[in-house]
Amino acid sequence: MKKNLLILFLCVIGCFLYLQASAQETTITGVVTDETNNEALAGAYVVLEGTTVGTLTGADGSYSITVPSPNVRLVFSFVGYNTQTVSAEGRTTINVLLVPSILGLGDIVVIGYGTQRRSSITGAISSVSSEDIMELPVIDAGSALQGRATGVVALAAGNQPGEGVTIRIRGRRSLTATNEPLYVVDGIPYEGNIVDINPRDIKSVEILKDASATAIYGSRGANGVILITTNRGGDFPTTVSYTGQYGITTVLALPDMMNGEEYYRMKLIGGRAFQPEELAAYNAGVSTDWLSLVLDNGYQQNHQLSIRGGSANTGFAISANYFNEEGVVNIQDFTRYTFRVNLDQKVFDRIRVGTSTQVSDAIQNWSSNPYGTALALSPLAEPYDSDGNMVYRPGADPLLWNALADFDKGNMVDERTTLRVFSNIFAEIDLIKNLTYRMNFGPDFREYRRGLFQGTNSIARQGGLPRVQKQHERTYNYTFENILTYNVVTDNHNLNFTGLFSVQKSNTETTNIYAENIPYETQLFHNIGTAQTVLSFGSDLSEWGIMSFMGRVNYELMGKYNLTVTGRADGSSRLAEGNKWGFFPSAAFMWRISSEGFMASQNIFSDLRFRVSYGVTGNTGIDPYQTRGSLSRTVYTFGGAAGYGYAPGTISNPDLRWESSATANLGLDFGILQNRVAGSFEIYQTNTTDLLLERQIPITSGFNSVMENIGETRNRGWEFTVNSRNITFGDFTWETSLNLFGNKEEIIDLYGTKTDDVGNQWFIGEPLTVWYDYKKLGVWQLDEDAEADVYAMDPGEIKVEDVNDDGLLNQDDRQILGSDMPTLTLGLGSRFEYKGVDFSFLILGVFGHTIYNNFEVGSATLQGRYNNLNINYWHEGYTHPITGEVVPANYTNEHPKPDGSMEYPYYSTSRAYYPGDFFKIKNIQLGYSVPSTVLSRVRVKKLRIYVNLDTPLIWSHLASNLDPEVYGGRVEGDVPSTRMYSFGVMLDF
Repeated sequence: MKKNLLILFLCVIGCFLYLQASAQETTITGVVTDETNNEALAGAYVVLEGTTVGTLTGADGSYSITVPSPNVRLVFSFVGYNTQTVSAEGRTTINVLLVPSILGLGDIVVIGYGTQRRSSITGAISSVSSEDIMELPVIDAGSALQGRATGVVALAAGNQPGEGVTIRIRGRRSLTATNEPLYVVDGIPYEGNIVDINPRDIKSVEILKDASATAIYGSRGANGVILITTNRGGDFPTTVSYTGQYGITTVLALPDMMNGEEYYRMKLIGGRAFQPEELAAYNAGVSTDWLSLVLDNGYQQNHQLSIRGGSANTGFAISANYFNEEGVVNIQDFTRYTFRVNLDQKVFDRIRVGTSTQVSDAIQNWSSNPYGTALALSPLAEPYDSDGNMVYRPGADPLLWNALADFDKGNMVDERTTLRVFSNIFAEIDLIKNLTYRMNFGPDFREYRRGLFQGTNSIARQGGLPRVQKQHERTYNYTFENILTYNVVTDNHNLNFTGLFSVQKSNTETTNIYAENIPYETQLFHNIGTAQTVLSFGSDLSEWGIMSFMGRVNYELMGKYNLTVTGRADGSSRLAEGNKWGFFPSAAFMWRISSEGFMASQNIFSDLRFRVSYGVTGNTGIDPYQTRGSLSRTVYTFGGAAGYGYAPGTISNPDLRWESSATANLGLDFGILQNRVAGSFEIYQTNTTDLLLERQIPITSGFNSVMENIGETRNRGWEFTVNSRNITFGDFTWETSLNLFGNKEEIIDLYGTKTDDVGNQWFIGEPLTVWYDYKKLGVWQLDEDAEADVYAMDPGEIKVEDVNDDGLLNQDDRQILGSDMPTLTLGLGSRFEYKGVDFSFLILGVFGHTIYNNFEVGSATLQGRYNNLNINYWHEGYTHPITGEVVPANYTNEHPKPDGSMEYPYYSTSRAYYPGDFFKIKNIQLGYSVPSTVLSRVRVKKLRIYVNLDTPLIWSHLASNLDPEVYGGRVEGDVPSTRMYSFGVMLDF
């Protein structure tokens, strides 16, 4: 295989040399300016069409570029402007006026190991610009993709400070292997959470979605690729920039919990005995709002100072950033410091070197979950006694602890720190005319430490012995790449070849110790050796590596027809001998219909392109050593004492091979009215076979499961995006963007038998994860007493569906109630601008999925021991024992009757399923840019101030419009979602 790739490479190079034999080198110069105000554009791109050969304009907008022929075509582009393609036609001076535009159909787009004009792309790629990212107060770039990138589902991973989003590109493919996309930052694969990447350093984000676009990354791109490009310097005047933002966060919505009176009545109906302390509190009018005691306003601040500039030989971009967030539970916070240096140096005419290096240091105080504890505490309990001392067991319940205990300094600490150094060090050499060699070396060092301390009076220990834990993880990855790029341009032919040899290796060491009963609590987790009891300890080492060969050919004919062919061979250490290598090919074709002669007479489409692609990618996203099995320690009795031995922990499988995904994609790109309206429509299908799957096996074998290549899944979907410049009249502009994305995932086969796996809740023809439970029909009513008796139920209890109508309720009556994965995502953004004043908003809608409201199941037990959601429950009426009030019956179908003798109502989980649809106004921003005529007097280039509202409104199916947004669809009683009101400033000088 390697020999064939080498022969292909030599043949292609030979053809390219033949094509350029008659080329005549020419130097073209000129000036690039803004058409609207005639100002020079510094830092505009001037690129030889179909290649990566180009230059940047200087401070006065001037450029100079050497080309192989006097009849080439040059591409002129600048962020926020329509790209122009100009034929030289023998000219040596070409001056260009660029027209402002938000559509960016001709922008230079990063495609992986190179760049390409958007109008020449053959694969399915979405882009998010730095302007889009800067408009949102986000912790990472992933959060900025919500509603702005078609084909991308980005849902909150949680609401604690420092948590971002979980991203899935065009659905999920694998049942037990990873579905995480590959992140590539400045050309180097990035492992783990991108929360370490400062979003204010980002120039653009490209999402590669189909196999043609992702195949260049082979096995790493099976779940899509997110390319992040950071800001760089260039031959333009040095600019010092400051961006700052400060915001106040508040709770978006709160559940309606019972007050003292409502709780008393519910407990009275349920027949649960009152403690004397409870009756005394009720008679005294006690009604404690525990949520108000644990929640407060939080804040977020973000400050960055950056310097960019350079000369013809040197470009630099340096930035320092400070981000800090305190949550609405104010013992939870996140702080991140980042420092970045991007440097490009021209050593000689043919040699360039540089680096992209970021150092980040993050501290996350995770703390505990006092919010969840506060939900359970009785409103008839008080947090402090008459002397102001904390009551650790309020309400006289032996198992309920005061939710405020962890707010006392030193009672509870869960500190998680991450230090990371991520870099790309490169050298680029022009070997011969149009042949470039580039070497990338990307070291990535990450050190993670978690220190946990749970004091005697903490919620976790509730008066028990203090516990401590210290976990340390050290990871070192490196990527070494060798890239050859060859370009040939003639009058009607553009050829580009990219060849790659790459090696990536990873080494992770972990150490963990968990102990109890330290002599003094002020030491926290810093001196575990003094603990009297070690509960557990261990260490581990994990290593893996990937070796890759890749070749890609881009060919353009007459500016109308583009063909991309890619082949990549990957070898993974995670797979078995004889199956380590996989070959992943792809091909894509683009036809620029609008350039054909038969389109010349029409004036509707200014751009119309048809794309088709097909390719295969692989997935090796399993833990190392799965092919070899493992040993586990066992404990047995020996002479009356514990004896220790070892036994097989997992079954080895020496036949594990690549999980493969084949994707077909059809796309239509269009521009109407001189591209004032532009967009695209895509349809696709991905079939994933040889799933890396944990297959269940009989327990009599001594094991629960074995990893095998079995099963098949399918994803089908469509994407639609349209951008429009609605109004351009004088100083007023109005622009709109709309993104729609629909996806359906399903299991095609599991074990080659087309049968369901009910134990794992995997069903043929259904999504990869489903909710499988009893279906709630309502509540048994008095007139249904006889029918309820058939099922051993009573009026007032939950009524569920007897699916097979056999008069029994058992596991055979469970049914599929929905899936947690959305089937439709919508993003709508709009921007208005008039004389320096700008107003923008972004709306996010996610539909077609079902959530499991575990928060309601756990907070609506109707038992009377814990506080309860203030719900509409069934009861037969009663007389109040103190006031004598006669309360009429309430025969509702919503919730069952209270019952103090049961921990949960029968079939309680059937109440948990809700439509997960939600609709958010994600962001609203109002800004003002001070006119340059005013700023020039104080030598300031740019000053913009703005106010921002993040998630001011939400509509959902949950009571009180609680936020259902969470990846996995399981809503818990954790930290609530927030909204933020912020003020910011952007200053260049």
